Amino acid sequence: VYAFCGFYNRACDLYSEIRERGLRPDAIMYGCLMRFAVECGRKDLLEEVSSAMPHLDLQNYMSLIKAAGRDKDSKRALALLSQLEESGEKLDLAAYNCVLDALICAGAPGPAGQLASEMRSRFGRLDIVSYNTLLKGMTAAGEIDKANRLLVEMEEDGVTPNDISYNSIINANVTSGRFKEAWQTIEQMERKGIAADHYTVSIMLKALKRRGSGHQVKRVLAMVDKLGSSVCDEEVLLNTLVEVCIHLRESRRLQDLLSLFYRSGKKPSQHLYGALIKAHSQLKQMQQCRENWNEMVLERAMIPNDIVLGCMLDALVCNGEVEEAVALFNEWKGKVGANMVMYSTLIKGFAAVGKADEAMSMWEEIRAAGSSMNAVVYNALIDAQARQGKTDLVAKLFAAMVEDGIEPDAITYSTMVKSHCVKGDMNKALEVLAEMQAAGLVKDCVVFNTILDWCTKNNQTAVADKVLEDFERLKIEPSNFTVGILVKMYGRRRMLDKAFEVARDMPKMWGFSPNPQVFTCLMSACFLNNSVNRALEVFEEVRDKGIDFKSYIVVITGCLRAGKIHEACKLIEDAYGLNGKSRGLPLGQNLSSEAFEMLVTELQKKHLAEKVGVPLLTALRSAGAPINGKLVSSVLSSGAGAGAGASSSTSNSNSNNRPEKFFSGKMRK
Repeated sequence: VYAFCGFYNRACDLYSEIRERGLRPDAIMYGCLMRFAVECGRKDLLEEVSSAMPHLDLQNYMSLIKAAGRDKDSKRALALLSQLEESGEKLDLAAYNCVLDALICAGAPGPAGQLASEMRSRFGRLDIVSYNTLLKGMTAAGEIDKANRLLVEMEEDGVTPNDISYNSIINANVTSGRFKEAWQTIEQMERKGIAADHYTVSIMLKALKRRGSGHQVKRVLAMVDKLGSSVCDEEVLLNTLVEVCIHLRESRRLQDLLSLFYRSGKKPSQHLYGALIKAHSQLKQMQQCRENWNEMVLERAMIPNDIVLGCMLDALVCNGEVEEAVALFNEWKGKVGANMVMYSTLIKGFAAVGKADEAMSMWEEIRAAGSSMNAVVYNALIDAQARQGKTDLVAKLFAAMVEDGIEPDAITYSTMVKSHCVKGDMNKALEVLAEMQAAGLVKDCVVFNTILDWCTKNNQTAVADKVLEDFERLKIEPSNFTVGILVKMYGRRRMLDKAFEVARDMPKMWGFSPNPQVFTCLMSACFLNNSVNRALEVFEEVRDKGIDFKSYIVVITGCLRAGKIHEACKLIEDAYGLNGKSRGLPLGQNLSSEAFEMLVTELQKKHLAEKVGVPLLTALRSAGAPINGKLVSSVLSSGAGAGAGASSSTSNSNSNNRPEKFFSGKMRK
């Protein structure tokens, strides 16, 4: 039973109890114990059991050889093969394949090659397992060209490569950053009539986490779609897919994936619980995060490990529930243990809600406990003070960091730049930037983002242009956050075409896809420049790519401010799926009460409260929107003559001269 559940250590622990009771295992039990000892790495037990056995059969030898491979002891594996050959056992190709695998696992390609030659001489051939084992060794050593030549040799030898053969080479290509070659291998595999399986898709999903262009993202996700509901059958694939959707901010796909998993009725492993909590956190669905946590620890009585606890703490912090996160940490740290990841998460939470003093108190708690600090925690602490502009405490933490023997990194200096920006001392911020450049610490866009963001908020266009000039001269790779800042900056400077140009060209140039936040910034820039049609055009193009409630709020409130009540109502219907389309908002997300209140105010101004407002609010309440009774009452009370002027008020949609598509390359003046 223990072995079936994967609890090999517990199964092995029963051996001492069996011996204490004076019982003697039979050959079958001895064989099982040997296999379980290999599975959990119990070398001492393996030696004890094998010594106690009166006779070792072929399967017992196979267990010992596998253990030698795990211990990276090629000499022992070959010695066991010699003993096996001398024992008189009849050895087939499968037995030699076991030894071949042990040699590859031990990192002994030379002896493995010699053994493969002996196998060919003895049996006249190698089989698919032999070849795949050799491929595994070559790809692990990064010898991809050699592995490709072996594929050709296999076919010449009459052995057809299978999915395992190709996946080994695909994985090696992805690991070494050769994405083009990985796709070429997939195409070669498909030409041979071998479909991409779960493992192929998992490999390519991992490639997207490293770096994936828009074209690559579409191509990999198309492979996922071909698998359909079977993605839930393989937990490794499911975990990877969840992680990639989070990384790419594919909100709609992530929601569909979660719904698919819950419909499957499968129970998550502890690791999968962590992924599910992260996914719901990304979708701002804290209730589902709590439900998964409670199912794990209360209904199934599972003790979370530090990774899952860290996921739950991060979910709470990212959704503004810092006090709940601290309470949960204090409840479980005695059972699970505390680590620097958890401390840094909580400190980041304090920073986000402006509780710099609580962050300092946690620092004192860590030091009092004698725990070793690291750069991540110090950077989080410095950030908490930097957000408040407390440059004196930033300097104190910087000194303590150096005193603790921790070398400040680019993030440390970037955060110090932020503290000077918050305080309004741009000269000091630029001095720190110059120091970073002189020390060669400017390796990414973080510090530039900080300064550009401050310049945008404070209308410092000259400084922004100078910093942007350095950014381009140094060929610093931008992020989506960089693009969002620049879109906001050009929008405020009434350079809307430039904002579109940046949003379209910068991600394309650097090989990443704009995220929902970039499109939200772009729509805001359109409204700021009185270009409602362009904002709606952007919305239509990105609607099915997984936008969130913030995007809806921006475009709805923008339309209301521009007097486009009809468009605003249609967008609200779209958000909740009242227009015959699928619900635009991810499940668990809602529009803000302020957006509904603004809608009602504008409807009342146009005397449309009763004719348009009442039926719309009624439908929204039925769809689960957070419409309170007070809001409905205010609509009803605006009563008499509500319908007057309805047609003239809602038809002014400025529908002529529709703008060009966002990525068409054309710009409206």
